[in-house]
Amino acid sequence: DSRVYDITSSSLSQPDRSAPAESIFNGAYAASGRLNLYANASSGRYTARDLNAGGFAMVELPLGSRIRLIGGARLERSGIRVRTLTVNGGDTTSRLYDTDLLPALAATIALTPAMNVRLSASQTLSRPEYRELSPVTYFDIIGGSRLFGKADLRRALIQNYDVRWEWYPRAGEVVSVGVFAKRFDSPIERVLVQTSDGNSPDITFENARGADNYGVELEFRRGLDILANGLAPFAVFTNATVMRSDIRTPTGGLSSLTNDDRPMVGQAPYVLNLGLSYTHPRSHLSATLLFNRVGRRILDAGILPLPDTYEEARSLVDLSIQFPVAGSVMGKVDGKNLLDAPYLVT
Repeated sequence: DSRVYDITSSSLSQPDRSAPAESIFNGAYAASGRLNLYANASSGRYTARDLNAGGFAMVELPLGSRIRLIGGARLERSGIRVRTLTVNGGDTTSRLYDTDLLPALAATIALTPAMNVRLSASQTLSRPEYRELSPVTYFDIIGGSRLFGKADLRRALIQNYDVRWEWYPRAGEVVSVGVFAKRFDSPIERVLVQTSDGNSPDITFENARGADNYGVELEFRRGLDILANGLAPFAVFTNATVMRSDIRTPTGGLSSLTNDDRPMVGQAPYVLNLGLSYTHPRSHLSATLLFNRVGRRILDAGILPLPDTYEEARSLVDLSIQFPVAGSVMGKVDGKNLLDAPYLVT
């Protein structure tokens, strides 16, 4: 139930408007007709019904002593029904019924007892949220934008392909390199739309025609005792992903996009994690210091004449400490964004 209210107070003088909120809204202005509060026409509520039934079959098949295959498929029937009623009498029902076969195949090739090559291919899907299917307007708490859904959104299908080489020098240690590719059919994009009242643009959701996403991922974790025995409680780890995505826009709702040669909404060109962990050798005391940086990415795609909105690159430093309190009782302290990195949207 989302209620958006408009306030009219044209007869209030500037001193009246500058009074404390407790005075403005104590009922006196409303009783005299000088302040009116009424529900906006875009207000309303929705109810959702979601039924999902599925079944799967899987087989694991060794091919000799070095190769293992795992294959299978999931058959899934989904039915989503979202009915929206607005305060001005609007009645909209979104129906999303799909039957999908989702196959997957993975192979693990053991090069040595500590080294593998993994290959996989699968099909997955992504369904819209209920509120993305409802035309009721609601407010985005961070940013204060107005958002509304689209009743005709479709679910997205995703084809995934991965190849990974991995080496486990010792227990708890890993070195790996992987390449991946994803192909999206009808991905859901968050887009800006101009409003008729001239206020800040609203945000809604549209299906793009398709998108491709591909990249390289590196992962490393080693104990520091390889440098000196006194560093045995410490370990360093990192994972880094460099990727590229390209959106394919349709000839319909998104045909007026400001920029049709761009990455997918929310897709950063890189993600970097660096960490240092400590584990006490004789107690449950442990700590992790983590650095994270995510590259500049599109937050909302603009429709002419609006530009794309970007969330700028941001570097975060977090610290987590876990310590014994008494017996089996543990305590944990987390510090987030210790450098106070700003959240900047341009």
